Amino acid sequence: MKKIYRALSRARIAAAGAVFVLFAFLYTAPGPAGLFGPAMDWQFSPRAAGAGFAAGSAALFIVLALILGRVFCSVFCPMGAFQELLWRVSGRLGMAGRKYVRPWRLRYAAAVLAAAGAITLNMPLFSVMDPISNFGRVFARINFSSFDSVPGTLPKAAVIFAVIAVFACARGRRFCDWCPAGVVLGFASHIAPFGMKIDASRCAACGLCEKVCPMNCADSAGRRIDKDRCVLCMECAAGCPGAFISFGPDAGVKTDGEGRRHFVKRICAFIIGAGYIGGRNVRDIMRDNFFASAASPDGEIPARPPGAADDGHFSSRCIGCLACAAVCPTGIIRSVGSIQPCLVYGSGYCQFNCVECGRVCPTDAITRLNAETKRRTRVALSDLTLPRCVVITKSQACGACAEVCPTRALSMVRGGAPGLTEPSFDSDYCIGCGACIAVCPAEPNAFALKGVRVQSLTPGIRELEDDGGTTPMSAGDDFPF
Repeated sequence: MKKIYRALSRARIAAAGAVFVLFAFLYTAPGPAGLFGPAMDWQFSPRAAGAGFAAGSAALFIVLALILGRVFCSVFCPMGAFQELLWRVSGRLGMAGRKYVRPWRLRYAAAVLAAAGAITLNMPLFSVMDPISNFGRVFARINFSSFDSVPGTLPKAAVIFAVIAVFACARGRRFCDWCPAGVVLGFASHIAPFGMKIDASRCAACGLCEKVCPMNCADSAGRRIDKDRCVLCMECAAGCPGAFISFGPDAGVKTDGEGRRHFVKRICAFIIGAGYIGGRNVRDIMRDNFFASAASPDGEIPARPPGAADDGHFSSRCIGCLACAAVCPTGIIRSVGSIQPCLVYGSGYCQFNCVECGRVCPTDAITRLNAETKRRTRVALSDLTLPRCVVITKSQACGACAEVCPTRALSMVRGGAPGLTEPSFDSDYCIGCGACIAVCPAEPNAFALKGVRVQSLTPGIRELEDDGGTTPMSAGDDFPF
């Protein structure tokens, strides 16, 4: 049996490593979504927050936890794999502590706060301890460093990374004790009929199981394994010299004992789990009937990715996982001053035919748009300050803005300077892509973009007559820069 457990342990490590590499690569190398969309569907808490209990992956992992235990934490969570990788490296260097750790009961507060955030529209509260949100905030900001720097983003990521890394190197998967997704799945696994168990009558309390357990949940002296913390890594069974640890039914001593406390824990588990998993359903009812967002003037809110619908829709669903930022080919989707991303113009633009951000959003904060709808969706509104244009200030021929405007909201018309044309702007056709800002040579820039509270559909591409100005792009052209 030890050979079987050893093989299962190695297979689990390989699978978890593959998940970590996939997410780390996709978060740090932006581009087309590719495998990223399906990979996000593996993540338990984003899917639960986005589609209630009916979310297939969330329901699947709950069912697995009720039968087997925390399979999700063992294989599919990139944050768990990341911590375990650091723990194993530090162990090779003799730095990691390897003995049983009794966790604080205060860790249950993380799940309570997350459930409260899901129900009360406070998604930052939901995601502050969410594993995929924290993983995304760290690795996406590492990616941001390769673009024009946004002040404060990398230092914040460094703090998050340092805290998680220090605890991981010292004590293994410590974040998993506090992770609300792990706590909720732990509640389910606590009553699972199967799990890892120690044969107390034969165990010599040698302590080897403690040394190989990345969760520090194997208690050699007590001859037990904390069932609600165990992630089924199989390391203890593979390493036990007497083969006294196995996976099977009746997994042994309950961590919180029997009787009244055990009953209360199950009731609390049901309430917290229901709030965490079904929070969106409750949240949507409350938002639609009690918490309708007040209309705020356009320009006072940040520009959101195409498909965000309105600021209330987006803010009540986005958990700050930054999957959209990871796949944005121009890097303009970023998190600045908030865990929820917005469009940061200047160094890039929103590509006319790109729909990648909607393809990967796991919570429906960004609705999936088809290319035709995306090309007509206004995410912001441009504002042209004509006196700043180089045609006016320097009597210099330009027309770059009209050349790159995909909807022809900008066109060049004959102006006051002899032989020159100047830009003319029709706001009805502007979709707020930011191409005009990216190419404008004026200093200060002749264009500014303001976010809109509600994303609306524009008429499409404007028909222009040839009046001797700059020839506009055709509908299928890409931006010429």
